[in-house]
Amino acid sequence: MNLQSFICGASCRRLVLIVVFARLVYQAVAEDAQYEACVPLNCGYGANISYPFWISGKQESYCGYPNFQITSKIHTLAYFLGHEFIIKEISYTNHSILLVDALVYHDTCGAPPRNINLESTPLILSSTNADFFFYYNCTSPPPDFTYLVDCASNSTHHSFAYFPEEVSQEIYLYYAVSTCDYAISVPVYTAFNCSDCEGSEGWCGFENDDFVCFCQDGPHPQSCNDGKWMGEFFFLFLLLD
Repeated sequence: MNLQSFICGASCRRLVLIVVFARLVYQAVAEDAQYEACVPLNCGYGANISYPFWISGKQESYCGYPNFQITSKIHTLAYFLGHEFIIKEISYTNHSILLVDALVYHDTCGAPPRNINLESTPLILSSTNADFFFYYNCTSPPPDFTYLVDCASNSTHHSFAYFPEEVSQEIYLYYAVSTCDYAISVPVYTAFNCSDCEGSEGWCGFENDDFVCFCQDGPHPQSCNDGKWMGEFFFLFLLLD
């Protein structure tokens, strides 16, 4: 090896180390910024908002589930499943939230106008609640054991609601297929659990459509107690080389 090659080799090794170190420092700064961006906040009133929700204009979208945007107006509003809901109560202890459809809240009738489907979300129906079905514009009179929706009915068309366990399957199918314009069901929300991340002093969020725990030293897969060793091993390997 000649002197020029040796000098170039030494310079290149220093250059590699400088570049790698600068890259790691940049990542740490960027990742710390994500951690700071996802600190729980409120709308000036009410409970603090954190994962799986995020406040538009105050928090980054990666601080919560992509479609669970909250906006501060006269009421605290949640936008998800393509609809607008008013948040009446939120509990991060039992991972639940009480929502009111904004259209129903401002409507004197109060009958929900649309179905809510949780299949495209990480949400489940609370085991302490049941589906409540609404049937609209039915040409046949409503069956027994149903709850009439007078404000959505007239002399020729009837609207009503019922719990599935109170009406037989045959009656349900008859009204669903033969006599009513449409039917909807109203479920109850229970939030996604991110206690492992929060228990390790991190903030839950999303990155590239995957769950991530934002920590002071950068994002981790599930909590601030996992994944960190990989970055340290990578850095030591370059130093020894």
